Amino acid sequence: MRAALKQFLCWSLLVIVSCGGRSGVRLSEEVPARVPAYLVVKAEISGYVLKNRLKRPVGLAAYRNGRVVVADAGNHRLVRFKADMTADIEKGGFGTQAGLLNNPSFLVLDNELNLFVTDEGNDRVARFNSQLNFVDEIEFYDVDDLALFGTASGVALAGYGECWIADREKNQIAIFDNVGRFDRMIGDFGYSGGQLRSPEKIVTDINGDFLVCDAGNSRLVVYDGYGNFDREIKNDAFEYPISLAIDHDRLWILDAARGVVFLCDRRGRVLFEAGPNLLGSERPLKRPSDLVLLPDKRLLISDSGNDRLVECRIGYEGD
Repeated sequence: MRAALKQFLCWSLLVIVSCGGRSGVRLSEEVPARVPAYLVVKAEISGYVLKNRLKRPVGLAAYRNGRVVVADAGNHRLVRFKADMTADIEKGGFGTQAGLLNNPSFLVLDNELNLFVTDEGNDRVARFNSQLNFVDEIEFYDVDDLALFGTASGVALAGYGECWIADREKNQIAIFDNVGRFDRMIGDFGYSGGQLRSPEKIVTDINGDFLVCDAGNSRLVVYDGYGNFDREIKNDAFEYPISLAIDHDRLWILDAARGVVFLCDRRGRVLFEAGPNLLGSERPLKRPSDLVLLPDKRLLISDSGNDRLVECRIGYEGD
């Protein structure tokens, strides 16, 4: 009896160990995400796009169906591309009236329905619907305090409707409530903690945190949804990180000064980098301004200094 009990206990221990400590459930080993081996240019979009030649494209926004909207800043217009990167709609044009633009830059989508556009030259953030028809705007100036706001750059949205607008000139972030009324400022000129210097693109993650490209300080700054400083993401390789895109637990970071694309972990460790010269293209990246990760894992880059869009395939060893 004692021998049988001993044998049973040994068998039970073997089962628990082999099942990762949970009886009856075998855990598979976690497979680490692959690290890219190269970026190869699949296509370059330049020259005439619909009625005008592409001129200093800046902001990018990607829909889940693969469509992309580009802020063609030099032509003060928005251009929508289908999933195959052929253009089908353009809206805007230079002006101050509703629906017109003056140097549009960063873009953000709201639940696939609304597109928010930083209209830098008109001191506002304009909202357009999915067909790029003008809806309304958030004014980025105060007639009672002309020194309150500077130059709008990146824009992001909270899940409950707040709008965060980066102020490149004043080194801060202005937060507006869900009906477009100014609420408060976060950040200030400087380096320590949540201070900022020339903030650019803002991106929200699945946890509701805001990742700000604190480009003048050569880093990213992370705030929680309430605007509290959480941490910084820094690497000596960064010079002017102007844009980022979230890829699960990793970050694609675009450096405008170096013309380099980095893939980093959440602590800022570089896993992969490419540029300014990319496979498949004779022209190096020149003052790139934005990048987005498309649904099929293509990477699209606004190469502003070369007046083009660069569509890249992410390559891995063995492809």
